Amino acid sequence: MTFTDYKQAVENLPYGKRLPTAKYVFTDVTTPLPDPLAEIISSLRQKFAPEGPHNLIKFHTTSFKISLLHYPRFFEDPHPSLVEAIVIDLSAGLSKNIQYAGNANPPILHRKETFLPQDHRKVLLFQKLTRQEEQAGLFENTATIGFAENWKRLLEGKRLMYRGHNLIDIPDVAPNNQTEEDSVQIHRHRTAMCRTELSKPIRQAMELGVLHSKLSVFDYGCGLGTDADGLRALGFDAAGWDPAYFPDEPKAYADVVNLGYVLNVIEDPAERVETLVDAWKHTRHVLLVSTMIRGQESYEFIRDYRDGLLTARDTFQKYYEPGEIQGFIESALEAEAHPLSMGIYAVFRDPRAAQRFLATRARRHIDWEQLSRRLGFLRPRKKAGVVDLYGRHKDLLDRFWNQVIILGRLPQPGEFEQEAELKEKIGGPKKVHRLFLEHYGADTYAAARKQRKEDLLVYLAMANFRKRVPLKDLDEVLQADIKSHFGTYRQAQEKGLVLLFSTGQEEALEKAITGLNFGWLDANEGHFSIHRSLLPELPAALRIYIQCGAHLYGDPQEADIIKIHLWSKKLTFLHYDDFDRQPFPELRTRIKIDLLKRFVTVFDHTEGTEHQLLFFKERFLSVGDPLRAKAEVISGRLRKLGLQLESLGSNDQNAPSKEKFDTIIGRAGLSRQLVRKPCQNLYRTAIASSESAPPPHSNPHPA
Repeated sequence: MTFTDYKQAVENLPYGKRLPTAKYVFTDVTTPLPDPLAEIISSLRQKFAPEGPHNLIKFHTTSFKISLLHYPRFFEDPHPSLVEAIVIDLSAGLSKNIQYAGNANPPILHRKETFLPQDHRKVLLFQKLTRQEEQAGLFENTATIGFAENWKRLLEGKRLMYRGHNLIDIPDVAPNNQTEEDSVQIHRHRTAMCRTELSKPIRQAMELGVLHSKLSVFDYGCGLGTDADGLRALGFDAAGWDPAYFPDEPKAYADVVNLGYVLNVIEDPAERVETLVDAWKHTRHVLLVSTMIRGQESYEFIRDYRDGLLTARDTFQKYYEPGEIQGFIESALEAEAHPLSMGIYAVFRDPRAAQRFLATRARRHIDWEQLSRRLGFLRPRKKAGVVDLYGRHKDLLDRFWNQVIILGRLPQPGEFEQEAELKEKIGGPKKVHRLFLEHYGADTYAAARKQRKEDLLVYLAMANFRKRVPLKDLDEVLQADIKSHFGTYRQAQEKGLVLLFSTGQEEALEKAITGLNFGWLDANEGHFSIHRSLLPELPAALRIYIQCGAHLYGDPQEADIIKIHLWSKKLTFLHYDDFDRQPFPELRTRIKIDLLKRFVTVFDHTEGTEHQLLFFKERFLSVGDPLRAKAEVISGRLRKLGLQLESLGSNDQNAPSKEKFDTIIGRAGLSRQLVRKPCQNLYRTAIASSESAPPPHSNPHPA
């Protein structure tokens, strides 16, 4: 079934609750779906939920996806809670399982009659309840009512409750005694940090181009105001508000609103929804949301408290699973949340801005002079008149040519800022382009065009991985790119989809690494690992594979080592302490991503009595990397001490811990402190004492 056939079948459903991006339908043994959707759902149940009692189907209408939802008390509760959601991408054949059982504030249903066929025996009962709720004014503000605790608070505020499926007034009774949990006083203001630099969410947004000086910024829950102060010092239009430190400052509307590490310190689940929705209300362009992630625990905890932890400072901390916080943001705001880093998400108001950001992440930097020099075409090859023309207008021509190389095509009207000056002094873009092609080398342009087309393919494949993106959601630049490189958007989507499917095949991934002259291949375990600096050098299939993980994790460039699991459809991002300067960097965090289940697990390696070091780090670096030569010297010293690369085993699991390694070098008469000093000191020691060491172990790759 094609996506067009699917949308038509969903449109033909005679019942269901319609929303802008989906249609929800109840189904069970007594309420079957019509064909061909019944056949599809039966097949999906067998493959992804063979024993799951999912009774509500969400047919996505803007993407080729279906969600199987489980509301176990659909008929019993006036507003049943969601227990489990399985989101299935029919394009990619992947699924994501989201658990809500035990969630302190799960999503709930309203207007249940809309999910059922009109002749269902329960429709009249549910319609009566909806009319009662409308008359009571419960649907006047729908921004936060989709969550259980928020709905409960609304009812309590209006002194209402349920008896079966009837809305009744709360009887006047004596209030319940306060519980021990209710008596705990949480001091949220104590979580505010005194920093001397911009927070990570702000830095990350600036580095990725999401935040720049032309955009106004509002820091919602600004704490001590460090970010707002720092941004103003950099020339930004920035303001902040905080209920404890700046309660009298107004909540401002801004292009960029930062909700930085606020949700994780709010102990009230209903208030989290209200805070998130209110921050979104003040956002004109993009909302930044950041929280702490499970595996990043850093406080001294006393005990569990509600759905989080109570700290020794009487503050509250909730550590989210990555899928949990992303799902929470998207459920509350009905907008897609894009990871920038672990626990940091960007939610764009304009879908075109979101697609522009995603396309930018897939784009590699091109230095046309370096590219031309590599191809041997930096200088003009004939016609002195053209040489003189270039000499008179070098800066202008260089800027134009740089724009051409970046785009991989001629700029459209308005894309080159000095277009008028170019026409006046030299000629139109086509004429100037011909001059460059003739006298500075067509190969430079061809190479840049090929690279830009590959980057667009990576973006298009990822667009298919998330959802089908309509052409109207692409800005003018992206539309021009696609027309120039692929002809039509449909052809471009098809090519991207083919490339996406190829990443799910072991043979395709293994073929992609064949011939590469960098990277470490563990043929026994099927792992291929590289340093982050080599990401741009990877073939498109491997870049897409990594970007699939980035959709769940954030920016791959933040990791030091990226490990591709060729056989198990997994990725691992390894973060080390000062990878570049330390000869044996210590593992700090390991992030493992299951692409099939779309699940992220964070492991903190700073805890425990033993800590993992990385040896022979030249394995992951390119031949021309200056760090590699220095690392090879150190590796020669390691072999003299008796540590061989072959003895490490898969995943370096057999490598000595930091503590054991300190003992080893101590026996060799080396200072334990050398391990922690910058590489240069240890290099000198290694060079002086390893003249008889065997040559460095050769890179086992290319495979």
